[in-house]
Amino acid sequence: MSERVFIIGMGEVGRRLGDALVAAGAAVVPVTRAAGWERAAGAEPGVRLVCVGEDGLAAAMGRLAAVQAERLVFVQNGWLRPLLDARPGHTRALIWFTSKASFFHELRPSVLHGPAAASLARGLRSGGLNCRVAGDGEFREREAEKMGFNCVVGLPLVVRGLSLGEYLAAHRREAWTVFTEAVEVTARALGVRARSSWWRRFLAVAGPLAWVRPSAAKALEFRNGAVVDLAAAMSLDAAANRALLDAVAARSRP
Repeated sequence: MSERVFIIGMGEVGRRLGDALVAAGAAVVPVTRAAGWERAAGAEPGVRLVCVGEDGLAAAMGRLAAVQAERLVFVQNGWLRPLLDARPGHTRALIWFTSKASFFHELRPSVLHGPAAASLARGLRSGGLNCRVAGDGEFREREAEKMGFNCVVGLPLVVRGLSLGEYLAAHRREAWTVFTEAVEVTARALGVRARSSWWRRFLAVAGPLAWVRPSAAKALEFRNGAVVDLAAAMSLDAAANRALLDAVAARSRP
C-alpha cells in the first residue's frame, strides 16, 4: 500500500493501525495533539484515519472541515451517528481488537464501510490485521452489536468494581439485560434487527478479556447514556442502563 495515511490520534488503536499500515508499505504520518495537524487539515492527498476518543471527535471534525469527506475514515466506538451524519461520504471502521501496551488480541474481523474501505482493508490485511469490507446493512448491524459490547465492557464493571470475568460470573442476568437493551434500541434506531446470536458471540469474545477492569466510566453520553436517551425518544425502556448511570452519578455527588 503506497498511499499516504494520516493517523489522527496515536493512542492504542491508532498505534496498532499505524504499525499495520507501515508494514503494508504505506507512508504513515502521525498526528498528535502537538504535531501534524497543519498537514492533516490541509490539501495533501491521503486518507485521514481519525482514531481520537469519542469526546474529542467533534473538535477533530472541526479541524478537518476543509478535507474532502471521501478522505476521512472514522474509527470510534459508541453512538456517533448524530456527529458523523454531518459529514456524508466518509468511511467508518469498527475495530474488533483489544490493545493494552504489549497485550494485543483480535476478537473478530474488524469491518469498514465507505469509499475508502476497500483500499484501507487491503492495506490493513497486508499489514497483519484481520479486517474486511461490509455493506451498509451489515455495517449497521455490527454497529448495533458493538454498542452492546461497549455498554457492558465499561460502566457496569466500574459500578460493580469487578473485572469483566468476575462481573459475568456474578451478574450474568444484569449483563444480558444491559447488552440486550443496548442492541435493541440502537438496532431500531439504525433500521436493522437485533439478533439473539449477538449475546452468544459477545460471550465468546469476552473470555480473553476476563481480566479487563476499567478504573473509570468514560464517554457515557456516547454509550450507556446514548442508549437511555434513544430509548426515551422512541418510547422504549432501558432501565438497566439507566440504573447503572444513576449509580455512577450518585457516587460523584458531594
